[in-house]
Amino acid sequence: MKSPTKGSRVIDLQSARRARVPLDDGTLLSRIVSVQGEIAQAGLDPHKVVDVVTRRAQELTHATGAVVELLDGDELVYWSASGTVTSQLGMRVKSTRSLSGLCVETGRVLMCNDSETDPRVDIDACRLVGLRSMLVAPLPYGDLLIGVLKVVAPWPNAFHDQDVRTLELLNTLIGAALSHAAHHSSVEAAFNSKVEADRLVAEERDELRRRIRGVIDREAFELAFQPICALDTGTVVGYEALARFSDGRPRPPDRWFDDATRAELGFELEVAVARKAMRSLALLPSNTYLAVNVSPETAASAEIMRLCAGHAAERIVLEITEHSSVDDYLVLAERARLLRAMGVHLAIDDAGAGFSSLRHVLRLEPDLIKLDKSITRNIDKRVRHQSLAAALLTFAHGTSASIVAEGIETAAELATLKELGVPFGQGYYLGRPEPLIPRAAR
Repeated sequence: MKSPTKGSRVIDLQSARRARVPLDDGTLLSRIVSVQGEIAQAGLDPHKVVDVVTRRAQELTHATGAVVELLDGDELVYWSASGTVTSQLGMRVKSTRSLSGLCVETGRVLMCNDSETDPRVDIDACRLVGLRSMLVAPLPYGDLLIGVLKVVAPWPNAFHDQDVRTLELLNTLIGAALSHAAHHSSVEAAFNSKVEADRLVAEERDELRRRIRGVIDREAFELAFQPICALDTGTVVGYEALARFSDGRPRPPDRWFDDATRAELGFELEVAVARKAMRSLALLPSNTYLAVNVSPETAASAEIMRLCAGHAAERIVLEITEHSSVDDYLVLAERARLLRAMGVHLAIDDAGAGFSSLRHVLRLEPDLIKLDKSITRNIDKRVRHQSLAAALLTFAHGTSASIVAEGIETAAELATLKELGVPFGQGYYLGRPEPLIPRAAR
């Protein structure tokens, strides 16, 4: 028995199509619902969703092929295909002279009963694909029409009104599915982006912790000591210990302490610097004090008390920095009282630079108030800065505290501060920070 030829196969399909009984609304709807179930199984991959609808559009309309064409500029691209047009996947047609382009333009379902006589079609493209009739429905995506769903047959008059309704229902499904997939994709992308960002932040934090922890454990930093002088005589009365870090990247010390805080190792790094600084106390002249910078948290800690107790506490000044907030002044004030009882002195650093430093002054009654360098800079030319310095001097005298001006860099600044009555100061003009030289090596 001979196998049927390609031509006879087309005739068989055409005859079967003419013999089929139109579906009632209930049957058509049930078939559309089954398509919806397949779409759900396809998940949220837009390609899988479109492939399901393309294949089912071909089956439900008894077409020989189906294609989803998407707009790309002034062209339509075969994005998904089934049946006889599968081999044309990726094909492009001009939207301006095709039935698909007219469908998108008008937003209506269009039917071509015979491509050889229909002036609306691209006859060359139809012959290339091997179609004589087609049905084209606009594909919605939100408020836009982004392409068409098209079914084709290689003979004339292949489609009728029921196929129009079928394609309209399928396009509603594919539009909704694409919108849902795109929305989920955007949400998932945002979620994945945040997860990735959080992962990178966590990795960066872990790396930062390892680096800072190594610095703390090895005491991988040097100390420089800047002299603090009595302005009237020039006599050195104390030294401020300043940490200097080096890992091949030029960064100021504040950045290191900021990194340590981000790595939740700020307290440990401050204690490590204070510990190393206090070991240097014996190298300083016996008539001078050692000033060490600490945050309010560190100043209120038991660890700092133990460090101070192991040295000549009366020669130690703890400079409480401006940069950290105080959660509980009662605890800090009580710890300050205990430190003073040991002989330790307190200083408030960066006074005048912000609200916190002045609040520290009021709450902690320090022995020294350090005038911030932003006030000292060009104070000889700035009357308001002179007024602020004078006000702080008056306040300090009333609380038995002394003023130390930071950042003195010129003779004019020094002269103005002396004229105002500021008793102590430090800065490059008076002396740069330098490492200590052991006495045996002097």
